[in-house]
Amino acid sequence: MIQHRRIPALLLGAWLGAGILADIAVTQNFQTVDRFLADPGNTATSIRLTEIGRARERVILRRNAGEENNWIFENWERVEIFTGAGLFLLLAFGERPQKLTLALSAAMLVIVVAEHFLLTPQIVDLGRLIDDLPAADPATKKFWMLHGVYSGLDILKLLAGFGMAVRIAVKRKVDKDVFAREYRQSLPKQTTAKAK
Repeated sequence: MIQHRRIPALLLGAWLGAGILADIAVTQNFQTVDRFLADPGNTATSIRLTEIGRARERVILRRNAGEENNWIFENWERVEIFTGAGLFLLLAFGERPQKLTLALSAAMLVIVVAEHFLLTPQIVDLGRLIDDLPAADPATKKFWMLHGVYSGLDILKLLAGFGMAVRIAVKRKVDKDVFAREYRQSLPKQTTAKAK
């Protein structure tokens, strides 16, 4: 039981940790553009940015950051689908599968599949359009609504993952007689009869 718990715990920990790092990376990509434009790191780059126009470069760099985020989301979601399926199978076919951990694992997998196939394609397409649209445009509003749904689902997925981690990590009450019973069951019938 203890050996079997380690593999799902390791897989779940990797999933949650990498997910948090991916979320940090995509939020920092846009902020990095403004930090870079404010302080490019050397004088020559600063002079070139001033000649070209920082406002003009900001649009290009933010578009690039958006494409980087699209790549991160699409590929990370693919990894999550395989990770989630592997975790679910480990839990389902392991020793004494628990209904709660199976349900949480399935919920996380369903969330990732919905994000990857339903939300991400729309967010990517709209994200490429909204830079040229006013904030009141329906496409811009739809983008931010879908972005909010995605973020909410991602938080829900993380909470389910942390709940499952607690469930896996917390040991159930140990049955002191389990080894004695298993040993008696493994003995041949006549030896057990003589012992009585």
